Amino acid sequence: MAGANRKATRTGDTLFSYVGDRIIKDAEKIYVGEMVAQDSTPEVLAATDTAGLVILGVSTKEVDNTADGETLDFIETSVLLMDNSSTALAKTDIGGYAYVEDAATVTTLAGATNNIIAGVVVEVTADGVYVDFDPAKKA
Repeated sequence: MAGANRKATRTGDTLFSYVGDRIIKDAEKIYVGEMVAQDSTPEVLAATDTAGLVILGVSTKEVDNTADGETLDFIETSVLLMDNSSTALAKTDIGGYAYVEDAATVTTLAGATNNIIAGVVVEVTADGVYVDFDPAKKA
C-alpha cells in the first residue's frame, strides 16, 4: 500500500535513470520503493492511476517536499517487486504490461482506470509482481 517506506526486492543488475535532480511536485511526499511518475509540468510525484502520468521508475529514497524545494536524484529502473492488486495479475500476464493502481501496487488492464503502464510483468509470486521498469521495454 502506498504511503510508507517499503522494501522493493530487486533482481538482476541495478539500473538507474533520470540521475539528474528532478523537481518534485509541491507538497508531495515520496517514499522508498514507491513508483515515481512525471506529470505534464514536468515534475515528479508518487504514482497514481491519474490520466497523463508517465512512470519513471521506483524511488530509492524518501523525500518530503511538503516545505517545497526538494528534488529526487535517483530513480531505479530495474526489475522490482511490487504489490499485486485485488484485481490480480497472474502467471498468464508475464510478458505483458502491469498498470498502476497506486504508488506501490500494480494491477491488470481491467483493474486500471487510466491505463498508466508501470512496466513489463516478469514474474508473479505469492509475494507480489516483479515488474521491469526499463523505459525501453514500455515502447
